[in-house]
This record gives sequence, structure tokens and C-alpha cells, in this order.
Amino acid sequence: MEGTRTLRAVRSWQEALPDRGSDSGVHEAMLLTVGALGYERATVQEVADRAGISSDQFRRRFGSKEECFAQAYQEATDRLGEEMLEAGRKAGNWRLGFRAALAELLRTVAEQPLLAKALLIEVRAARGKAWDAHQHLIERLVAAVDTARSDPDALPSVSRMTAGFVIGAIEESISLEIGAGRAAEVKRLLPDLSHLVVLNYFGEDEAWLELRSVDASSSVG
Repeated sequence: MEGTRTLRAVRSWQEALPDRGSDSGVHEAMLLTVGALGYERATVQEVADRAGISSDQFRRRFGSKEECFAQAYQEATDRLGEEMLEAGRKAGNWRLGFRAALAELLRTVAEQPLLAKALLIEVRAARGKAWDAHQHLIERLVAAVDTARSDPDALPSVSRMTAGFVIGAIEESISLEIGAGRAAEVKRLLPDLSHLVVLNYFGEDEAWLELRSVDASSSVG
């Protein structure tokens, strides 16, 4: 199916040549345009030109910039969320699963900075249905992280609010790197973010073990 294809690695505006004409191609053109220019500056004409269709065709098929961005956002976050959760499910335990899912997110950001900027930063300007899709993704990730509470070694003080806190901290940390033009270097956040999460769920001793473990695996990689 067209909507299930893997997110493409597009690092620069010059590389941003989507599959022309298809709905997914227009969606990709929308996300890349928004990532490159910002939501407010992105125009229907720019997206249509990038996708290889006329602005009239765009309006007949999608209605408005807002609706097209919302559709594109939903499609992209559905795929990204599933790829992250699938990476986590393949791991042997919660801690390894969390690390694998976070590594998948950081890899996507590093390889696709325009997409990442659209998904994590520009959605705040778009609001509307796209923001609803963003909140749905956050809720999925919070629910996944919250399963740490079922671990017998989890701290008794943790609650569902803990998952909301750590997901918010991760999103803000990554957004700051994207905003500063350091998306390509974002994988370096993996040890510190893993340490933060394990600290909140399992305590200081386990957090330092996690930090050393991630540092060691990064050095080997």
C-alpha cells in the first residue's frame, strides 16, 4: 500500500524530489516544503511545483494547505510511530526496547532533518488536525514508555506522569538540536536521554549503568 512505504532519507532541500503526482508524493512535498521554509512561508504553489502538479489540481485533491499538511502529518507520524514501536518490540526487555525505539527516532531525525523539522517544530505553527495527530503520537509513545511501571525493579514513586515528563523532555531536546541546525548530530543525545529515562524509572545506580552501556555500544558501533 502507498501509505506504508518507509520514510525516505532526504537531508537537504536540493534532494527533496518526491514521487511526483501521487497523493503520497504531494504529502511528501508538503512536509519537505514546510521543513525547508516553515509552515507560515510554505505556499500551495511551492508544494504543487515540487510535487509536479498544478495549484488547481492541488486544491481539487486536498482543498487547502492546512488539510494537506494534516493528511501528510498523519501519514508520516503513523509510520514513524510504528517504526519506533516495532524497534522496541524486537528488543529483549523494556530498557533495550526503549533504547532501540529512541535510536530509531534519532536516526530518522539525523537522516531526514526537513521531515523532522516539519513533524516536531512546524506542527506547532500549523495546529488544527495536524496538532491532533501530533498529540495522538505522543499519547502512543507515553503509553509505551509507561509500561516500565510493570517492571519489578521500577521505583515505587513512578506514575503515568513520569512517562509524559520523559517524552516531553526527549521531544524538547531533539527540537532544540533541530532548531540550532544540529539535526545531523542528534544521535549523540542517545546516552544522556537513555540515562534520564532510566534515572526516573529505576534510580541513580541503574541510570549510570545504562549510561556506560549506551556509551560502550556507541563506541563499538
